[in-house]
Amino acid sequence: MELFAVINKPDNEKRAINSHPLLRRLPEDTAKLCLPFISVLKTGSILDKESNENLGCLLDVPRFFLDWDKLDRRKRIKTVGKIAQYLKKSDITVLSFPLVNLYFTAEETKLLEEHGIAVLDGYCHRLAGMLLVLKQLLSIMSKDVPCFETGIWGADTDIGRIWVEAMAEDVNNMCIDGRDYRELEQLAEHMLRTTGLACQITDRADVCVGNKNIAVLARPAEESFSMPRRSFLFHSYEYQYNMQHLLHVPDQLQGVYNIDMGWLGFPHDIDIIPPQDTYDELGILEGLFYTASRVYRENIHKSRLTFSQIKRLQSIYDIYPLKLMGFGWLGRKTSFDRFRRKYFE
Repeated sequence: MELFAVINKPDNEKRAINSHPLLRRLPEDTAKLCLPFISVLKTGSILDKESNENLGCLLDVPRFFLDWDKLDRRKRIKTVGKIAQYLKKSDITVLSFPLVNLYFTAEETKLLEEHGIAVLDGYCHRLAGMLLVLKQLLSIMSKDVPCFETGIWGADTDIGRIWVEAMAEDVNNMCIDGRDYRELEQLAEHMLRTTGLACQITDRADVCVGNKNIAVLARPAEESFSMPRRSFLFHSYEYQYNMQHLLHVPDQLQGVYNIDMGWLGFPHDIDIIPPQDTYDELGILEGLFYTASRVYRENIHKSRLTFSQIKRLQSIYDIYPLKLMGFGWLGRKTSFDRFRRKYFE
């Protein structure tokens, strides 16, 4: 089986320092000064508990801690080249990094691929997990919220259409937005004919996703909007290089639950301390599925993402099995038990 590597979420200099045989012996301030001279660092191994087979490893890229976005192109390309060399030397052909599109440009990702390395962002798992979270939240709140008002921003995209199909049978009020008005009309007509749901069409964020119980961003919203207390905003777009738009989303402290992935229970047969961060867990899950399952690999290489593909992936979770524990936002976990206590207090 192919080996895979997971790049940890770049937020823990101490983890990198403590994993280095020399740096961990130095004063912390001195060790930090040395980090720029290290291109890539192994910080953990991923093993099969039963066979003790090596499946892959966890990596840190110290350059990410140190104004990566301000480095000139030449230095960045050199660092990416060093990562490729390390992977090839370690016989690793799969790199799983859920934040790859935040840290690597298209040119830098292509460089890794030209070295024979498959670069994965875990997006199918993100989307599949969020749709499971939606089902669970609808079940939890069914008595408290008899009529769910929902909005999907970017409903004419592949991602948006998946959300429309997933939500149509469970909600009774939906507003959709998109850049292709004709396609939106066709989608609304299809939903009315097949599910009986009448969708309102708009091009305004405040109308589409503002003041909704449940809202979905299938693409980033350029406009600001407000949501009522105790509502849910799913950030379902693929991560992009530069996520400044996240600064404009409603604040969870005001009762809006921002969600960008489902939190799936960590596989029981993997010998590694479960990461605290949902991005790192997602990276491991993606690497495991991609290297172990031909069905999954073929599924995510389809030219267009569909609701049927996502449902097939969710069926694999049942076989594994993987239990949905809660949801995540910017790497932080919220269990359903904690959510219930807070929501109904």
